[in-house]
Amino acid sequence: MTNGDHAGLDTATRAWLMERALPGLSLTGVSPLPGGFTNDMCLVTTRQGERYVLRRYRSSGTRMHRNTCAVESAVLERAAPTVPVVDVVASDPYGNATGRPTLVYRFADGIPLGQALAEEPTAAEAAGLGCAVGGVLARIAAVRLPRPGPFHDATLVPAEAGDEAADLPGFVERCLATTGDGNALTSEEADALRGLATRTGHRVADVSGHSRLVHCDFNPKNVLVSRERGRWDVAAVLDWEQAFSGSPLYDIGNMLRFAHLYPPSFVDGFVSGYRDAGGLLPSDWRELSRTLDLFTLADILTAPPDADCFAGARAVLLRHLSDEPGPATERTG
Repeated sequence: MTNGDHAGLDTATRAWLMERALPGLSLTGVSPLPGGFTNDMCLVTTRQGERYVLRRYRSSGTRMHRNTCAVESAVLERAAPTVPVVDVVASDPYGNATGRPTLVYRFADGIPLGQALAEEPTAAEAAGLGCAVGGVLARIAAVRLPRPGPFHDATLVPAEAGDEAADLPGFVERCLATTGDGNALTSEEADALRGLATRTGHRVADVSGHSRLVHCDFNPKNVLVSRERGRWDVAAVLDWEQAFSGSPLYDIGNMLRFAHLYPPSFVDGFVSGYRDAGGLLPSDWRELSRTLDLFTLADILTAPPDADCFAGARAVLLRHLSDEPGPATERTG
């Protein structure tokens, strides 16, 4: 690997990568990968034609719980028998060798689900995509955990959850009180968000005690798909840094956050695929999943990673307000 080909990697990380993570392989380059708002990722290529992803963890500054390298490695190991995930080949979970927690996994071939949906698939193709994605979510939801809550170590046994986990209005208020630099909510919009959380927050209690694996960022950018002989399949589910134990309806709300932008047949196929693979949905699953997604939506609206994310989240908020209008003073246009 020549100078200029290692994307600013420090000496310790380069040494660990070449001597311990990928020993015996001749590396030809390391280049930054796009995406990854909270961690740094690089594509590592070898002379043998293999590709790997080097994922380096940063300290979390968000309000949402973020898993450590050690926890994410454990989640991937737990999900791997039944869920398509990346193949981890090495980790430095506490940064003892590299100075930063670091994970290396094989590059997964496929295209982001968002790209597949943007290419104007036919109704049948969109339904096939939805069915494949829904089926994989059911397999994620089938992973049982000891109790609900965030993961604090590689045992994946959550600490005892407190009332805070079910307090949507309280979470929204904390987000509004600690807004990031990119926040552009008007005071009227902030009040509308508060009102929506207050009116719908009681629904969160309906999933208290649920303890299934939740990806928590299950959306088209984190799902890779591939097509063979006309049939769509999920190649890998990426980025488990927010995974926790709870209700699968969090993931359903996440995937359907922008359902109005997808072909209707994708949404129908997604729901059918989830149910056909054993996923259970209560009669009010649409309203409940949308309420659960407000946790993530509030985080994005008050500390957006970029302007596009904020604009998309704001549009979703306005749709929610039109679906569940409150007092006139809480409405916004």
